[in-house]
Amino acid sequence: MNHLTLSNTINFKLGLVMQSMVLDLATGVMLLQNYGLAGLFIVLFLSASLLPFPSEPILVLALKVWPLEQIFLIAIVASTLSAFINYAVGLKGIHTFLVQRDPKHEKQAEKWFKKWGWPVLLLSPWIPFVGDLIPIVAGTLAMDWKHFLVVIVAGRAIKTLAILWFGQALFGILGF
Repeated sequence: MNHLTLSNTINFKLGLVMQSMVLDLATGVMLLQNYGLAGLFIVLFLSASLLPFPSEPILVLALKVWPLEQIFLIAIVASTLSAFINYAVGLKGIHTFLVQRDPKHEKQAEKWFKKWGWPVLLLSPWIPFVGDLIPIVAGTLAMDWKHFLVVIVAGRAIKTLAILWFGQALFGILGF
């Protein structure tokens, strides 16, 4: 494969990734517009699952429609429920559920979890791609579900508050 062909292939694949992200963002906005808070719940639930769905822009947009407290509560419930399902997938076995495996990222998540323990679960909402696998690893390693719940709620709450604060600051700066 020559340099030009490789470059075209990379550009094509990057274009597909960007198009997919725009499509996901457009889908998120559509869910928000058509279903209100239920749409917000769906977006936030999917984003905390193994599906690559961008929630941060939707959270920020939601600030223009609903009070911060409502958004925060929905975000915590939706993302915690999704993380708990991922935990159950790890606990009961990945083959019990219809989930496409990602062995490379699973091994990375397991390595981090074994090395750093529960604090990596606290940081998992901030880690792209691998972060959504960490609840599965917590389940696989049979972490106590009560401890898991406390740590994942704390991690999700910290990230959600940071994004909502950023959104409010951005709207203040831009004068929206």
